[in-house]
Amino acid sequence: MYSRVLLKQISSARNLRYLANLMFASIDDLLSPRAASVIVSPSMHSSGQLLFTHGECTSIAKYPDTFWNWAAQFDTSDSVLPLAINTCKWDYLSLMGGESFIFMLDNHPDMRTFLVIEAADRDTFTRLEQSGRLDFLMLIASRWQCVRAEREASREFKNRDIREAKYLDEIKQREHFIDNMKLVQEIATDMANPETLDQLYKKAVEAVREQLKFDRAVFMLLDMKKRCFSGTYGTDEQGRTISEHHTQYDLHQLEEEYIEAIFDDSRSVVIAEDAPLYTAGNVVGQGWNGMLILRDGNETIGWISVDNFINRHPITPYQKQALEAFGLQLSQIYIRKRQEQNVRMLHASMVELSRCMTTKEVCRSAVMFAINRLGIDRLAVFLTNPECTYMKGTWGTDIQGNIVDESYYSSETHDRSIVTMARANPNEVVFEESVPIYHDFNIVGFGWTAMTMLTSATGEPIAFIAADNLLKRTPLTSQLREVIRMFASNVTEVLLKTRAQEAIHELNDNLEREVKSRTKQLQEANEKLELLAKMDPLTRLGNRRMLEHLLESQCMGGNQQQGTYGLILLDLDHFGLFNNHYGHLEGDIALMRVGNILKHHTSLEHEVFCRIGGEEFVLLVANKSEQEVSDLAECIRQCIEVERINHETSPVGQYLTVSIGYTYMELSPDKFNFDLLYGYADKALYKAKDQGRNQCVGLVKDEALQS
Repeated sequence: MYSRVLLKQISSARNLRYLANLMFASIDDLLSPRAASVIVSPSMHSSGQLLFTHGECTSIAKYPDTFWNWAAQFDTSDSVLPLAINTCKWDYLSLMGGESFIFMLDNHPDMRTFLVIEAADRDTFTRLEQSGRLDFLMLIASRWQCVRAEREASREFKNRDIREAKYLDEIKQREHFIDNMKLVQEIATDMANPETLDQLYKKAVEAVREQLKFDRAVFMLLDMKKRCFSGTYGTDEQGRTISEHHTQYDLHQLEEEYIEAIFDDSRSVVIAEDAPLYTAGNVVGQGWNGMLILRDGNETIGWISVDNFINRHPITPYQKQALEAFGLQLSQIYIRKRQEQNVRMLHASMVELSRCMTTKEVCRSAVMFAINRLGIDRLAVFLTNPECTYMKGTWGTDIQGNIVDESYYSSETHDRSIVTMARANPNEVVFEESVPIYHDFNIVGFGWTAMTMLTSATGEPIAFIAADNLLKRTPLTSQLREVIRMFASNVTEVLLKTRAQEAIHELNDNLEREVKSRTKQLQEANEKLELLAKMDPLTRLGNRRMLEHLLESQCMGGNQQQGTYGLILLDLDHFGLFNNHYGHLEGDIALMRVGNILKHHTSLEHEVFCRIGGEEFVLLVANKSEQEVSDLAECIRQCIEVERINHETSPVGQYLTVSIGYTYMELSPDKFNFDLLYGYADKALYKAKDQGRNQCVGLVKDEALQS
């Protein structure tokens, strides 16, 4: 009765706040109550407290004392109970504003914990309870008790292992603290004007390590929307600065104490004693581990993690104060530099884009700026119509990172979920993680992909911008999403202005020239569409439509004289084994390499190799001798073998090979019979396979009849 996603989130929860937020969100979706709260009832050891709240909750002081004795009798998490059945004669309706409910999350005698749902619709509640859609609360209660028990066990374990702290001389530490505070000011002055944010990350890590004298440090950025954090620069086990831009971790992987501190605006330095020390996610020792939280007002930007892995010295209170002072300075520098960099980026992009005179130039300039200045792996701009029914390519990036013309690309907008998300959230950057990355309708890798739909002031769609991390595999951070969003806003403004200018120029053109221009454009567009329709997108050879076109041209040539025709039919040897061993991506690359070889073996305009199957290709030639057809087939076979495409699972040899069958006959154009040619060539191809493959076999009419 509940989704696998919810079940997975519940089972993977590692702290009570996360469980509470998950529970509140689910209850909000199902019941839309006025408020909900998690309450620890009063006991001999405490006066009770509102542990977590959602909405404007009733104060715990307004609950009668007898209520908690009544609630305690329901000692299991079996069902959600309406407060209407309480025996305390408590008028909760006027206080809570409607029908309310209670559910026991944890029956621990010293910490009985209840979920109270205030002012929810009774009929909706009854329907949900009867359908079993509230059963997820029992799972949450079970997980809640496990997390509480794990937390208590973890706390007991740490209490057993904590060693007695060694205190240094007070006067000496105070003097050292004063020196540290002076040093913090010097460091802040030195870091005040970094060229880029990336340089600031590196300087901060090295300053903490080399000037503040902490063993190791790493600068992490927080992405609250994705509930994850990613690295910038860190320190290896030898104390050297290393890049950690490729790393990304889920927020729940942090210790609960760190997660609590991130949400607590009053805490900036957190130290965990006798903690496991990590490098690249692996435990490398034990010592103290600290977190210096960086904030922009109430928003957590990220943090600097520090530890004592190398020298194992304890951390003093004065070092903590020095860290805190350094964090305040670093946060201010980071905020200022981020704003400055964004302003510079916006200005620079607007300057470059404004130089363009046409929409296509704007799109090309946008791609170039994003790749060269924003550090994005790949980016493409697609135009669309006001109804947003298609996506038309302009300029983009190939799989090597080169900026290329992609005006040949066209696709319906409902093909992919990322497009649907972008349409539902115009001018916002939407994204998907760990998904296939596409290029020209083909999967070329896996990673994140992001998209934003550009709209006019009236909300009319005009274009899409798509980006991914195919090349460098760097994480999609909240900062990068914000940069893409602001950059897309500039592109929108310039595109609208350029389109308006183009419309004005078009209206001012001479009518006759406009008709001729439009006729020529239509002809060119039809030719491009015709060419694309006859082209195999993977190998760039002809397809079956191209073959049909060539046969039509041959039959309608008008020449009644006797002519010679040859048909070459080839098939890649054991290509199914190749795909199974190397994967379909390598298989596509192999097909492209073979296609390039075949393309170079046609010299005349009417001679075109056509791909008619997964690994089967055909070529029709005219006015060549039998020997020339035979030589051409053998040359193709040798070139493919010399290409040395590894094929370790082939019984034929260590490289990819091809079997070729060909035929040759004299026919007049009015009696031209492609099926006859193909039948003979196909028999020859099977004969080549039967004889061991990687060879050419030719059959003429009489030989075929005898076989």
